[in-house]
Amino acid sequence: MPRSEHRDATRRFLRPSAAALIGFVLALHTGVGAIAAEAGAPADAKEATFAPAKDGSIVVWNRPLFTMHAPFGHLDAAGRAEAAQQRIDAALDTMRPEEVTATWVQTGDAEGVLVRAGTLILFGILPADVDGDRAAAERAGQKVVADLKEILEERAASRRLPLLLRGLAVSLLALLAFAAIVHGLARARRQLHVRIERAAEQHGADRRARGLDLRPIAWGALRTLVDLVRLAATLALAYLTLSLVLRQFPYTRPWGEALGGYVVDAGSKLADAFVESIPQLAMLLVIWLVTRGLARVVSAWFTAIEHGTIESEWLDPQAAGATRRLVTIGIWLFAVTIAYPYIPGSETEAFKGVSVFVGLMLSLGSAGVLNQVVSGFVVLYSRAIRVGDFVSIGDKSGTVRELGLLSLKLVTRLNEEVTVPNAVLAGTLVENYTRQSRENGLLIATSVTIGYDTPWRQVHALLELAASRTPQLQKVPTPFVLQSALTDFYTQYQLNAAITRPQDRPFALSRLHAEIQDAFNEFGVQIMSPNFEAQPDGKVFVPRDQWHAAPADKADAPA
Repeated sequence: MPRSEHRDATRRFLRPSAAALIGFVLALHTGVGAIAAEAGAPADAKEATFAPAKDGSIVVWNRPLFTMHAPFGHLDAAGRAEAAQQRIDAALDTMRPEEVTATWVQTGDAEGVLVRAGTLILFGILPADVDGDRAAAERAGQKVVADLKEILEERAASRRLPLLLRGLAVSLLALLAFAAIVHGLARARRQLHVRIERAAEQHGADRRARGLDLRPIAWGALRTLVDLVRLAATLALAYLTLSLVLRQFPYTRPWGEALGGYVVDAGSKLADAFVESIPQLAMLLVIWLVTRGLARVVSAWFTAIEHGTIESEWLDPQAAGATRRLVTIGIWLFAVTIAYPYIPGSETEAFKGVSVFVGLMLSLGSAGVLNQVVSGFVVLYSRAIRVGDFVSIGDKSGTVRELGLLSLKLVTRLNEEVTVPNAVLAGTLVENYTRQSRENGLLIATSVTIGYDTPWRQVHALLELAASRTPQLQKVPTPFVLQSALTDFYTQYQLNAAITRPQDRPFALSRLHAEIQDAFNEFGVQIMSPNFEAQPDGKVFVPRDQWHAAPADKADAPA
């Protein structure tokens, strides 16, 4: 690979690394900023960080603590949570874990659990907040106390410089490992693409495949699959590395644990879905094995007919290859129809919608293709044309090189490759020069027009002499002359002779025309056809004594 292309490829492969690096820097900045704020930022700046949610939830140091649901007095749940949030934020710097307690209180009709920090009341938990009684409220209060103590301890630990340095070091190592693995994936992707290109070139050199060649599409799909696998691996690695970085800092640890939880949940759901779909997958495997075996048996039988190992009265060897492909496609389509209900997710509305969309696209887009395919089979099974035949289609003549599902390829005498769509081929007059010429050769004909003052026996003899001097013409059957027309001014003579190879037709006619000119010139007979504008002075005829002018033989005269 040239150096410039290598640099461009490296830039493309390292773009995900650069994007991930920016994300990691932002995450580190968030973690460091949170620790710095805890170490010495003003209280009003921190209060903005701990804004309560509108649904009545209380969030302390980026961690959910409790969610209120019931109103109390003139305050709704969101108002209660906002007041509690302000009291907690104001006392967070001076609050100590051992001072946090939860006590059941009851005053008149009001009862609940008060969460305190020393003598400061932080908020109350009503039985209606937990949809229960006193016991449920007390359990909720004890959980709140435990969570708040843990938050205070983590917040105090986050101010320690060794913890910050450790988090930065682990994050840097994770980033370096991520960049190294992404670079390795990029190199592996390039190597796989090179191998795919080599394999495509090697298989592309094999020109024995006939019909619809799907190998270029398969190689392209394989390259796309490699790119998709690399992209999926890069994204998954970036996701896991980001989760690891966020878990290194106490403030961002909930985010990292949430990201990790998503992976665990997704993996658990995939594992459960896989276990549940094992019977369906087993049935799909059975269907695939049976279909594959049947397709191989049918393919082997048609291949034997194609190669002449087996003779069939109803199937021509030339049509066996296309029939094999058609029957194999039909077998696999039937297998897909049977296997459809067993495909995991086939009962979902999304899968059904995709199926309808694919079916609609195939219906709209395959109308023209189906017409070409059906026309190709009409031509194939009618045995009108075979590969290797010399044919004339419209104004083009040449040898059939390939008869595919969609088109016919014709190579002309000028080495031009002409592609004729099968739909056009089925509706066009086709002249096949090879089909009837295998036993007795192909008859070719050429005509000359000679005036009535030239003996017809002499013209016959001259044309037969020219045919005998043409090496491309067969001796058997013997060339013969027909008087095809008696016009107003001249007689039209048609010379017929046979050639062995239809491909030699233009060369044989060219040589025959040259020999005709030489023969007529040799015996002084004019080939130019007369045309009269007035009555000639004398009669235009051949005297009897000149009927057998040379090279005509008197013995060959008709009785």
